[in-house]
Amino acid sequence: MRYLIIITTILLYFKTFSMERMFDELKISKKILKIVDTDRVYKKSVVKSEKKLQSLNYMIAGLHPNSCRKALKKLSRYEKFHEYLDLVKLSGYSEKTKEVYLYIDSALLPFPMALKFKLERIKKPGNYHFKFDKGFLKGLTGNIYISKRGNRCLFYSTTFWRGEKSKIPDTIFEVFTETVGELAMKALFKSTRQL
Repeated sequence: MRYLIIITTILLYFKTFSMERMFDELKISKKILKIVDTDRVYKKSVVKSEKKLQSLNYMIAGLHPNSCRKALKKLSRYEKFHEYLDLVKLSGYSEKTKEVYLYIDSALLPFPMALKFKLERIKKPGNYHFKFDKGFLKGLTGNIYISKRGNRCLFYSTTFWRGEKSKIPDTIFEVFTETVGELAMKALFKSTRQL
C-alpha cells in the first residue's frame, strides 16, 4: 500500500510537470516566441459576423523586460492603471469581489467604454481566468498566462467573445483590437519597467 501511494505521487508529479510543458509547447508556438524574443508584441484578432451575431477570437503576447517578480509588483496594481495608460481615465479594484473596473476613452476608440470584470490580483506566474459580466463585450472570457522566460516575464493572453452583432464592421474591429492591445501592452511594459 505504501508503494502504491509513492508511485501515485510520482505519477501525479510527472503529470503536472508534463501539463506545464504542454502549456509552453502548445499554447505558445515557436513562431510567437521568436517574435516576442525580439521585443515585439505578437497580436492576432479574428472577428466574424453571422446574421445577428458577432464573434471575436483574440490573442496577444509580449515579453516584459523585468523578471515576473518585479513586473507583477506594479502590473498587479489594477487600481493604478489610469496612471500607466493614457486611455484609462478611471481604474479601480475590489479586493473583496476580485473585480477590476476600467473606464477607457481615447480617439482610437469608437466610443468610451466602462469595463468591469473579475480577475484575481496576479502576483506570480500561472494561468488566470477572467470574464466580462457587463458592458459592450458582455460574456467575453479569457485567460492570462504568465511564465518566466530566462530572466524576463512572458505574458500571453487569449480571449473569446460571441454576442449581439455590434455596429463595428469585422475588419475594423480586428484592426482596432490589435492596435489598442499592442499599444496598451507596450505602454504597460514601459511604465512598469522602472521600479
